[in-house]
Amino acid sequence: MRFLVAIAAAGALGLLSTATLAQDRQQATTLKVDIEGETISVPAPFGYCDLEPGDRRDRVLIASFDRLAGQDRVLRRLAPCDELKSWRADTAHEPIEIVQILWTRRLDTEGEDRRTFLRRVVPGDVLGKARVLELAEKGFPTGGTEDRFAAVGLIERTDRAAILAEAVVTKIDGETRQFMALTATTAVESTPMIVQVLTPYDDGSEIDWMLRDTREHIDRLLSANGETSRRFRESRPPIGETPPDVTTRKARTPRDRSTPGFFDNNGGYIAFGLLVGGGLLIAIGMLVARRLRPTP
Repeated sequence: MRFLVAIAAAGALGLLSTATLAQDRQQATTLKVDIEGETISVPAPFGYCDLEPGDRRDRVLIASFDRLAGQDRVLRRLAPCDELKSWRADTAHEPIEIVQILWTRRLDTEGEDRRTFLRRVVPGDVLGKARVLELAEKGFPTGGTEDRFAAVGLIERTDRAAILAEAVVTKIDGETRQFMALTATTAVESTPMIVQVLTPYDDGSEIDWMLRDTREHIDRLLSANGETSRRFRESRPPIGETPPDVTTRKARTPRDRSTPGFFDNNGGYIAFGLLVGGGLLIAIGMLVARRLRPTP
């Protein structure tokens, strides 16, 4: 009986791994776009899908966010796949998170290094995350008018990007909606770009997860274009103008090793099942290939 369970578990694990890899290949695609003779790679995070102009519900969002983009060229516009699926299926669904990557024609690096460029195009004092969260949680900023962004505060300006919290009002499917936006200005070599995360305003606390996501989107964009990724390092990108925010993490409680778990009892059977299952798959594949081989 244990042997059969091991075989079943091995098969399930194999199918799950195959499905996960297939999904990853499908979603984590990278677009190549031409900007004034330069090829820029625009990646998509895992779990995000492109808005499609051919979908009627997607066109509702595209029309609204095109107005917010103004003269900037939209290179890519994405949403979490599960949220986008729900939005498409339900005409009464609330607006969803949108990530848009823009080429901003109105800015010019003028041959500057990125840190100098960011100081010039995103001026002002860095308030830090804690202060910006405090301001956002006081209520939706009164300066946020229809299709015009109002600054809440500059969260950080690093050697990679300047991230500004903003508020904006826009109409989606005829209804006025309030959005919080994190606008991250950066440069891919000499090409100025913006990564913008927008989500319906709730109580301002959403800035916390939006900042984490924005940093990761910036890292993906820069690493896709030849820079070293910092996503998997323990330290955050350097923030030279304000102390980093300190987050207290809950201590992880280790498992009681005196109590054997499922894999302690069945690990050997599962390993044997994987070997046998793999051998069977190879044998079946060879048999099918032999039968499909054309007759000379």
